[in-house]
Amino acid sequence: MSQPANQSGFWDQAAAAKEFTHPLDHLRLRRALALDAAILDYGCGQGRICGQLAQLGYQNLLGVDFSEQMIRTAKARNPDLSFSVVDGRGLPYANGTFDAVLLIAVLTCIPSDAAQRSLIAELSRVLRPGGLLLVSDYPLQTDERNQGRYELFADQFGNYGTFRLSDGAVVRHHRREWFNELLAGYSIEETVELDAKTMNGNPAHILQFWSRRK
Repeated sequence: MSQPANQSGFWDQAAAAKEFTHPLDHLRLRRALALDAAILDYGCGQGRICGQLAQLGYQNLLGVDFSEQMIRTAKARNPDLSFSVVDGRGLPYANGTFDAVLLIAVLTCIPSDAAQRSLIAELSRVLRPGGLLLVSDYPLQTDERNQGRYELFADQFGNYGTFRLSDGAVVRHHRREWFNELLAGYSIEETVELDAKTMNGNPAHILQFWSRRK
């Protein structure tokens, strides 16, 4: 079983080459969070979601990403907002700093079980009790194309649903049970199913978990 090497180079290149359109339900978020809520967009990429939230009137936004080029792009597109590079491990924020954490199409970029568990634990630390964790990501897809990729790479990565894209990135789609395991420390208020497009423009089905830290 092999694990993918550091993929920061791929995501640095993707900052200019890819279009990210993963949807966010602004009306549902507005019902869940006051406009002065402290919101962390972890894995913010090009800053698209933070920019949308600022247009809606949210005032306390921070976007972080481990890709330096993504953060440069985010700052260039949203010069009035706050963005920072993080190392993908610990976060330099105190316990309970944020009222909400957004994790939008981030787990798909983290193939390892252990790394995903570690991330959720760290996000839980900086999220206040009762705070909102929104996880929006890819479950296992049912179409023939994706099923074939799961089978092709299952032995290489030792995890059904993890596969390598044609441009080199290793990504992961998830069993629904795995999402529930990751969010065991949360009360899942609502699970939303949506259709979306991947960064390569392919149709996909996504799940969104609107969860509160216990």
